[in-house]
Amino acid sequence: MNLKIIDDFLSSYHADTFIRIFDGEHRGEGGFPWFFVTNLNNERSLGNYYFNHILIDKEQIYYNRNQLSIFNPLLDMLKVPISDVYRLKVNLYPWTQRRIHHKSHTDYPSGFDLTTALYYVNDNDGVTIFDGKKTVKSKKNRVVLFDGSIRHHSTTPTKDNYRCTINIDYKKKK
Repeated sequence: MNLKIIDDFLSSYHADTFIRIFDGEHRGEGGFPWFFVTNLNNERSLGNYYFNHILIDKEQIYYNRNQLSIFNPLLDMLKVPISDVYRLKVNLYPWTQRRIHHKSHTDYPSGFDLTTALYYVNDNDGVTIFDGKKTVKSKKNRVVLFDGSIRHHSTTPTKDNYRCTINIDYKKKK
């Protein structure tokens, strides 16, 4: 399993900006909208919910390019033009009393020639578990790069109000 973990991926200014955008500090005009999903990974069970916002999905853009500009620092560091993004979504997992392990999944089937970047917006005690073998802790301004066809899953935080990640699937660099 090939995972590349990079800490301090963005400048502290950009890392802090993501927190301000996603944690509700910008209420009303300019606030970030969240969508409630009650069946995470198509599994309905108590506590298996989260909030997300899909901005790009399979080259369908749901926001105008100007609104997508908040992600430019991340895309610039990845050296990925917006035209190479297959999917871009933001996830927010609320606090739970006990850690909930979500169902393992893949971001796309094997052979798609894509890379996944999972950017951790905030410090929290949630984790990402890859194929049951490798655990990556949620650490503010950390990114993990991996083949999204590898099975993985998220967990909820139990010591923090939320866990926020940015998930970008993009065309592999030649």
